[in-house]
Amino acid sequence: MSLSQLWPPVEPRTLTRQVWDSTTARGLPGVGRALGLYSMIGSCPLELVKGSEVRPAGAGPGTGPRLLDRPDPDQARPTFVSLHVEDYLLHGNACHLVTARDASGRPAAVRWYPAHRWGIQENRGQPVYTLDGREVPRADVVHAQRGADPVMPWRGVGVVEQHMRSLNRIGLQEAAESSALTDRGMPSVAIISPNTELDPVDADKVADKWVERFRGSEPRPGIFPAGTQVVPLSWKPTDSQMVEARSLSAKDAANIFNLDGYWLGAEGSSHTYRTPGPMFLVLTKTALGPLMDVLEDVWSAAWLPHGSRVRFNRTELLRDDLPAMLQAFTTGAGLFPDPNEPREYMGFPALPASAWPAAPPPAPAEPGSVDPPTDNPDDDDDDQEDDQ
Repeated sequence: MSLSQLWPPVEPRTLTRQVWDSTTARGLPGVGRALGLYSMIGSCPLELVKGSEVRPAGAGPGTGPRLLDRPDPDQARPTFVSLHVEDYLLHGNACHLVTARDASGRPAAVRWYPAHRWGIQENRGQPVYTLDGREVPRADVVHAQRGADPVMPWRGVGVVEQHMRSLNRIGLQEAAESSALTDRGMPSVAIISPNTELDPVDADKVADKWVERFRGSEPRPGIFPAGTQVVPLSWKPTDSQMVEARSLSAKDAANIFNLDGYWLGAEGSSHTYRTPGPMFLVLTKTALGPLMDVLEDVWSAAWLPHGSRVRFNRTELLRDDLPAMLQAFTTGAGLFPDPNEPREYMGFPALPASAWPAAPPPAPAEPGSVDPPTDNPDDDDDDQEDDQ
């Protein structure tokens, strides 16, 4: 069974079907927009987390392994991550193969392969993976799956398989709209004659004369009998509900991908008054975050030793606009003893200590401003002698 196989299988040659696999589903505008939103995960750098210590990716001392900076040497890291995200959503399975290991046996390089090239079978309760029909070692396969197929628990289920009927209905709506625009002619104007007993032959002659006279871009005057009405038409009355159907399809696509309809252009509440920070915070918590959690968990178990984890740096998504960040850091300045912390969060390079103004020295006390002590230690000694 292929990891990307739809189950039960769908016959693509049926005349009434518009969507039958991930390729045809990807052609729907709502699906393309949703995948574009989820691909923003690729803009988040990977970092190594060990206890309370966080190390960014890199090859220098004190940084995470080079694998986090460029897992696949032949692909940029954002592309590598985005391809996994698309496979995870559409096919329900995102896999890559370990191609090199370091001296400790940990992965040093990996390579992504499309989901449709992978296959999976079950042998004595354990999965057996094949790539292009050839079996590969289980230890070299890193597999992130979306849910589980009840028939084959080792295989995930993508949104195409899960929502095939809804996606096909959206495709049928687009096909009907395209047919209305291309196959069925639509008059540009409706001419209402004052003659209630107009002969059909004469009506056709008038229509042909209209086309002959007013075809082209050059404006020409039109002279009509009294009582004639010329009403311009922009759409067939019978097809006027297609606009509403398109809006409902956008909402359905948003629900399929667990997104707010606002992100796909569906009608809904307005969010224009919000800054980007709160908007992307909700998007990250409700949609992007759960997917990132799965990739972090699977990649951590396959790439790093126990006690270390891979984590996406979500700061790239959660940064607000500059005025909002400046106001927040000014209000909470006491929480950031290092002045470079706000700069790094806002994406600016850190400055050396010499670039920051030195703190002013404490002001000297004015004469007479300090009250003399009320108790004299010598007096205490005299009192103790008198008591004795």
